[in-house]
Amino acid sequence: MATTYASVVAEHDGTHHPSSNGDRKPTLIIYGATSFTARQLILYLDTHTDGKLFDFILAGRNQTKLETTNQKLAGGKRKIAVCQLNDEEAVKKLVEKGDVVVNLAGPFRWHNAEALIRECARTGKHYVDLNGESAWLATEIIPRYHDLASSTGACIVPSCGFDSVPSDITLYTALKTLQTKYGKQATIADSTSLFKLKGGSMSGGTIQTMYSVAELPKDQRRSGEFDLVPKSAPLASRRSTIPSLAYALDIPGQAKRFASFFFMYPFNRTIIRRSAYLSTLNNNDDQTQSIAQGNGNGSPDAEPVHDLTKEMKYAEGMDTGKGKWGSGLFSAGLFLAFGLFFGSSLIRKLASYILPKAGEGATDENLHKASYVVTNVSTSNPLPEIGTVKVITTFKAHGDPGYLSTCHLLAESALSLVLPPPSSSTSLPPLARKGGCLTPATALGGVLVDRLNRSGKVTIESRVVESEVGKKKDL
Repeated sequence: MATTYASVVAEHDGTHHPSSNGDRKPTLIIYGATSFTARQLILYLDTHTDGKLFDFILAGRNQTKLETTNQKLAGGKRKIAVCQLNDEEAVKKLVEKGDVVVNLAGPFRWHNAEALIRECARTGKHYVDLNGESAWLATEIIPRYHDLASSTGACIVPSCGFDSVPSDITLYTALKTLQTKYGKQATIADSTSLFKLKGGSMSGGTIQTMYSVAELPKDQRRSGEFDLVPKSAPLASRRSTIPSLAYALDIPGQAKRFASFFFMYPFNRTIIRRSAYLSTLNNNDDQTQSIAQGNGNGSPDAEPVHDLTKEMKYAEGMDTGKGKWGSGLFSAGLFLAFGLFFGSSLIRKLASYILPKAGEGATDENLHKASYVVTNVSTSNPLPEIGTVKVITTFKAHGDPGYLSTCHLLAESALSLVLPPPSSSTSLPPLARKGGCLTPATALGGVLVDRLNRSGKVTIESRVVESEVGKKKDL
């Protein structure tokens, strides 16, 4: 199918509600339900405070494992569905059973996630996953299924876990805070997020994704920073940012912080850039005014809009507490390790003996002891009579990032699509009613922010500071 992006701005004929099939509750299909990470997700859903409002089905390839998982649920047994993703008829029957597919069977290119995405896009069902495979999204998923999904009202939303909800929703919140106060004229010129991890480990699924990417030809391993954005978009620049060894950040009320390279930054930034592009399509006609006309305070209900004609610098770092030079040395070590891993099959084979395997995970104690905080400082473009202002946004989460918190994020993303908004002051962005290959920020927006804040697992806060309070610089 030839790819055009005009269809996304045309309102779908009627608001699509996949959960309106019959009298049953909105239903989540949890595919890959027997993995370690999936089991954490299922336990979370099984005891969810909104549990009476939805149902979920356990799905995967092995019936015995599904039945074993099912027996451990305190809330009672759920339906199970056995499905091989290379069986087209079985995939059709599976997808028609629910309203949103929650896919945890990664690496997603390897395990034929495209079969689920294709059927969801074809039938108007929603889809979320933990995807971190940018080249696959850029070359095989968005070009093939964006238009199809937008024609049926299906929301295809990859990367709804630790990749890349904290990054995407933090910047979304920063821009919304800025534009709520100053209107659409206020846009971001520079934004940096620092990740501070307490405990936690790289999950076996992430490791397997690295192996799957490493086995691809070099030109297919990773997309550029802007490759999830259509070439027709009027971007100020398409140059991919070269990561620095270290960053320094001044945050009001805190000592200067230093950060090293964050290994998830190369992927997270591709989602950030797609969100920025889609934000220009994500307002109702009465909200969509030119940025130059955005004088005065903005509406808190309006979706934030980036200005693609102005360059926005975006960076992420990992605060290791090692100071200026320690952060730089840590980054150099990471670059060397990743270079060896992706450059040598022998190194990958040796690493397989010590790295976590798919299906393996942390102990219950370590899962719940871990936490992380994302601190974002975003600087606006100059505003008339005000100059530049800064927005300080924090995203605080409980639980191991790759095993437990990622499940909280994924679950609330799926529930955002099929349950009523948790408060009357929020609603899904317009693109959620139009469909397409979207991002957490542009499909879920303030509803996801609200759900996460109410979950007790995440706290998201944002404030404007009208002075030069933080300055990031490459060292």
